[in-house]
Amino acid sequence: MTLSRRQLLLSAAVVAAAPAKIRALTSGPKHHFFGYYAVSPWNRAGDKMICLESEFQNRMPRPNEPATIAGVDPVSGATSPIVETRAWNLQQGCMLNWSPTEPDTILFNDAADGEIISVAHNLHSCKRRTYSRAIESVAPNGRVASCVTYGRLARLRPVVGYAAARDPNPNDNHPLNDGVHVLDLKSGKSRLAVSLRQVYEALAPKHPELKEKALFIQHSVINPASNRMFFLARTIEKGALTSAMFTAGIDGKGLREVVPYGRGVSHFAWRGADEIMATFRIENTVRHVLFKDTEGPEYRVIGPEFLDADGHCSFSPDPQLLVTDRNIPAVPAKRLMLYHLGRKEGTVLGEFPMKTASGENYITTDLRCDLHPRWKATGDQICFDALETSTWTRQLHVATV
Repeated sequence: MTLSRRQLLLSAAVVAAAPAKIRALTSGPKHHFFGYYAVSPWNRAGDKMICLESEFQNRMPRPNEPATIAGVDPVSGATSPIVETRAWNLQQGCMLNWSPTEPDTILFNDAADGEIISVAHNLHSCKRRTYSRAIESVAPNGRVASCVTYGRLARLRPVVGYAAARDPNPNDNHPLNDGVHVLDLKSGKSRLAVSLRQVYEALAPKHPELKEKALFIQHSVINPASNRMFFLARTIEKGALTSAMFTAGIDGKGLREVVPYGRGVSHFAWRGADEIMATFRIENTVRHVLFKDTEGPEYRVIGPEFLDADGHCSFSPDPQLLVTDRNIPAVPAKRLMLYHLGRKEGTVLGEFPMKTASGENYITTDLRCDLHPRWKATGDQICFDALETSTWTRQLHVATV
């Protein structure tokens, strides 16, 4: 993980030397990973972590194949099994979350009786509440979760779907009864907030070609105020994604297209209640872009000399500090990076090889090991997934910054 001076000094005006202490927290022979980014694996007190444990990383999960949700000691890295899930993938895990309102309860997706559901599981009593819809993001106030249809993802973009899931509308390009649902975590009731038909009707005037393309929703994320969400509306052809970013109220009102369809919007983070960071093309170059959740937002490119590629971006509790990652295909490796918006200073924390000793390459394809960095609530540690090079297993890593 030692970087050359050339790697560190990508742009002398903006890159600082790495100050972080980085270590592999968990260990093999089994694989341990959290999945997606911007969701913390630490509990509120910071004395417990959770992850997913798998026997393999070199193929996609099969229908109803289990993985273990495990507790992790944040100091020793020791793991202990909690419960199994049968709705998971290598990119996003099972959408593990700590409940914001019940400190010893975790939320995750599962499969039961041929349906994809979500579960609230208490770590002490092992009591379990089930919900009829699978979650994608949990509101910070703990009252609701946004939900997408993993069966449609399994059909159209399997890398983030679940192998056992079924699309309820396989022959409808823009169904009226599917889209982003909102689940009440107390009552268990859900309702459709924004339909795929609504999204299609918003896009169709400028993109009539969408009539013949199947739309799907991915990456719905609720804002820190718990009153609005963003999501990506996407199509895919021959593996190539085309996307637009929309925002809407939790009730579905105030639908806005904030990044136009066709600009390559890919990754994102809320910065407070009404500001968004997203990666997409500005003048044909992928940038990290900051903008307000408004009609026709003004775009502000952040750190163009340093943040010069797509990445999984996430803000620290200090909104001036951004963590992100990027691919280094020539190595091949993944790079972990910090950027301070106020000082306009970037820091390379480390590079993590993605080609194993036996030649398996985890930088791209559906089996890739994205770093997916996520913050601890105290803002002094970052957890990410990477390959541990003595065993070439996928493990949780922690950077102390």
